[in-house]
Amino acid sequence: MSGVGGSGVLYCAALLTLFVVYGDDALFDDDGGGVTTGELSERVALHIGGTFPMESDGGGWAGGQACLPAVQMALEDVNKRPDILDGYELVLHYYDSKCQPGLAAKYMYELLYKPPVKLMLLAGCSPVTTTVAEAVPVWNMIVLSYGASSPALSNRDRFPTLFRTHPSANLQNPTRVRLFQKFNWKKITILQSVEEVFTSNAKDLEIQCREKGIKVNRQSFYGNPADAVKTMIRQDARIIVGLYYENEARKVLCEAYKNKLYGRKYVWFLIGWFSDTWYIPPKDEHLNCTAQQMAEAAQFHFTTESIMLSRENKVTISGMTGVEFRDRLENQLNTDPADTAGFPEAPLAYDAVWAMALAFNCTTAKLTVDRMKLEDFDYHNDFMYKQLFNCMKDTRFPGVSGEVMFSDLGDRIARTQIEQMQGGKYIMMGTYDSGEQKLDWRNKEMFAGGRGPPPDSTITRDWLLTVSIELYYAVVVFAVIGAIGAMVSFIFNSKYSYR
Repeated sequence: MSGVGGSGVLYCAALLTLFVVYGDDALFDDDGGGVTTGELSERVALHIGGTFPMESDGGGWAGGQACLPAVQMALEDVNKRPDILDGYELVLHYYDSKCQPGLAAKYMYELLYKPPVKLMLLAGCSPVTTTVAEAVPVWNMIVLSYGASSPALSNRDRFPTLFRTHPSANLQNPTRVRLFQKFNWKKITILQSVEEVFTSNAKDLEIQCREKGIKVNRQSFYGNPADAVKTMIRQDARIIVGLYYENEARKVLCEAYKNKLYGRKYVWFLIGWFSDTWYIPPKDEHLNCTAQQMAEAAQFHFTTESIMLSRENKVTISGMTGVEFRDRLENQLNTDPADTAGFPEAPLAYDAVWAMALAFNCTTAKLTVDRMKLEDFDYHNDFMYKQLFNCMKDTRFPGVSGEVMFSDLGDRIARTQIEQMQGGKYIMMGTYDSGEQKLDWRNKEMFAGGRGPPPDSTITRDWLLTVSIELYYAVVVFAVIGAIGAMVSFIFNSKYSYR
């Protein structure tokens, strides 16, 4: 998102050069990298790197549009705090990975082999994080991902130095299964893109469903979902879980509209990190469906996603509440937040910088005993890497995305929220805590046609049809009379056949 050696290391090593020096004016070079410069102080610079998918050529997630401003806000806030990294200043170097592993690998190569030395890497987008996190352990580098949900990343053998503030996509599956049970659905269909993040997520969901006695059909597609949608119709799919990126979701929705795979008989479950207006096709995306048709087909679908913004009125480590962070970020954006990719994940990116800063602060205190300094780090320093890793593993603080802490696998632990599209807007349905197996449901769900939840398949019932005894005897009498008449006619014809 196993060790890598030889030329494979150099290729995978190229994923992530993000050149940013924090400040007010932003410049971009010919390679798509960014440099943000600010007022240089006498403090010692601690250099970090990162990739931000600002575009999504050929699909993927362009979450850097909101996550990069959130990271820059966090850098500003951390660098202003005298009680954190006193005497140091965080400096970020970044590039636009476009959510493409190969392109990000090229940037990572630049990052690692061009000075200054970077202490840690930020990564977003599951395919990019996979490539970076698999390669950089060779350089004793820790990767902190703010936007990767692939369950495949929960593998300490393959990704020994990875942490992420974005919860694993598998955290949504217990919530989905609980909703299937709530509405008495025993048969579901999974429609997924062939990306690793969705394949592993679908496999885990299938396992959990079968453990609860729920039958699962799976369909996958690459690029064009038309054939997969038609196959679902032949299979009589009614309850459908969609696992794919936002641009692919619009293609699926258009096919669902053209094949009437929406309305009273169907319920769709989609991923919750799409933008609020994801179903409205952009002008440069040529779909054979109008915005009105897409909105009609999108009605009443459910979404599940980990809670990414704290709604509690408690001041976090940054001095802001979650709502105050959101309002501040909205003022930083030049676009409508509903149309800005990565806006829901921005709190995770903001908290990732704070987690990184606290880990550096912790490591500084430990290095003092050995008369070492953070700025002395190099890619062969095993001792300092181990100190950084242990400090990151033990990091815990109240962030704008909620309580930030990591499991032994480096995963974020969080609750799940459920929403439903009603009248073109997402309405909160409830939350689910998979740890306590507690569903907090608000009973606001609606289904097409104004009825209750539809059945999960065509209902087939067998029963015995009977008639009244009077009608039975009447038919018997006429049948006997008919049989006697037929016999008489046969005897008569046989006796006088010569005539």
